[in-house]
Amino acid sequence: MEKGLKVSGVIILLLLALVGWYVLLAQKPDILARARVRYNQAVTQKIDLSSGPCLGIIADGWVLDIAHLPRQPIDDLPQNQCQHFSHFVEMSPQGEVIHVE
Repeated sequence: MEKGLKVSGVIILLLLALVGWYVLLAQKPDILARARVRYNQAVTQKIDLSSGPCLGIIADGWVLDIAHLPRQPIDDLPQNQCQHFSHFVEMSPQGEVIHVE
């Protein structure tokens, strides 16, 4: 039973990720590309992504925030939150898109 719940949870998360990609691509095609570039810059600069930092502005009104999936308490610390944004892309420390809003 537990294994079935875990598999169901993974499937749901994958479906949500796919919906997020679709919404993002339909609304603002370059946002995902900008998020990926900023993520790759952070990796190249060896920024510690394990703490779930805000990686800053990627476009007018858009920020890139790193968070964990599932969300962890460290993700809600003020120093790990992006400030002053209208929209955000949330990616895991491994570069997976979690949420786009």
